[in-house]
Amino acid sequence: MQRKSTGTLCLLAVAILLACSRNGPPNSLFTSSGYHVRDATVYYLNAFPGKAFEIDGADAETFEALDSTYGRDQSRVFINGLPLPDADAATFELLDRPGFAKDRDHVFQRDHAISDDPAHFELLDGELAKDSHVVYWSDGSVLSEDPAHFAVVSTADHYLYTKDGRTVHVNGNPVPGADPSTFQVLQGAYARDSRHVFYFDQPIVEADPPSFAPLDGPYASDSARVYWMGRTIEGADPRTFSVLNANFECSRDFQRAYYRQTVIANADPRTFPPEKAVTNCSETSISFAE
Repeated sequence: MQRKSTGTLCLLAVAILLACSRNGPPNSLFTSSGYHVRDATVYYLNAFPGKAFEIDGADAETFEALDSTYGRDQSRVFINGLPLPDADAATFELLDRPGFAKDRDHVFQRDHAISDDPAHFELLDGELAKDSHVVYWSDGSVLSEDPAHFAVVSTADHYLYTKDGRTVHVNGNPVPGADPSTFQVLQGAYARDSRHVFYFDQPIVEADPPSFAPLDGPYASDSARVYWMGRTIEGADPRTFSVLNANFECSRDFQRAYYRQTVIANADPRTFPPEKAVTNCSETSISFAE
């Protein structure tokens, strides 16, 4: 009897909670976040464990939830339950990227009007956008004032390379001295133009562009030097250099083994066991598969 009574009480409690959840303010325990219209009132419910609040002045009869962020009624647009200044409800619409919308006069990124040129606004690769005046970085700030010549060069390996008629950028950072007309991405953070080699946004001053080539991971070489993350590995022989484990940043040439730029103490590559992969290394040791 005790078990049945307890079970019945639990079911009754759940039923009551569910009934309550359908009336009055929505509850994040039972209802998804966003806009809800109940009893001629519009609510905005924050994500669990958030609470709902009534949207003052919202017209329940004409209210439309566009997504969990944006909503509108016949006269106003709302974002996260708050009025969106300067937005025109009649022409407001979502764009094909979360957090972006436009009306007849503006483009909005969440609660900020970032462009007053919606007719020419475009979403680009790499979370970028542009209109006829500027190119926008992913946070809405201006990346380039030359949209006519702007291009995304590469989005590979978590590096976003872009260029316009004057400047090359990587992940939003200008690459000093890079020539946009001859710039090309080689691999990862390595790139070059007709006169320079670059790692991320820094020139590799001593590099020889004609013979420069990336290797595995953060390594590269030219006819005279070997590089790790764009920095010279002093004394390394490019003719006999090889990467042993790019993930753990282990390498060697004929005479020495290296962890990043540092020679591994007491490690003689000529004694390494043949046919055994390197599994790890440090400044003082190197490990091989069993």
